[in-house]
Amino acid sequence: MPIFVFVIIMSGVAYLYFKTKQIRSVRPVEKQWQASRAGIALGLAIGFFGLNQLFLFNFEQSSELIVTYVIAGIFIAIGFGSSWMRFKAYRHLTPILAKEEAEWEKFEKQQS
Repeated sequence: MPIFVFVIIMSGVAYLYFKTKQIRSVRPVEKQWQASRAGIALGLAIGFFGLNQLFLFNFEQSSELIVTYVIAGIFIAIGFGSSWMRFKAYRHLTPILAKEEAEWEKFEKQQS
C-alpha cells in the first residue's frame, strides 16, 4: 500500500536525521536521548515494512505464502517491539535531559 511505503521512507529519513543529531551532540544524556528517538524511527520503519509485506503478497496463491506471513510477523514483532522499548527509554531520558541542560548552561557561564 502506498501509505505504508510513505511511512517507511519518512521513518528512514527521521532515523538518519536523529542519528546525525546524536553524532553531532557532545552531551552524554542528549546522545542517549537522540539515540532513543532514532531507534523509535527505525523500529517503526521495520514494523511498517512487515505490514507492507502482508498487504503486498496477500492475494498471491502460493504454497510459500505461510513463509511470507511468518517473516512479516517477525518483522512486525521486532520492529514495533523495538520502537516501544525505545519510546520507554525516551520517556525516561526526557526529564534527565532537562537537568543536563540546566547544568550545561551553568557550566558554560562559569567558563565565560
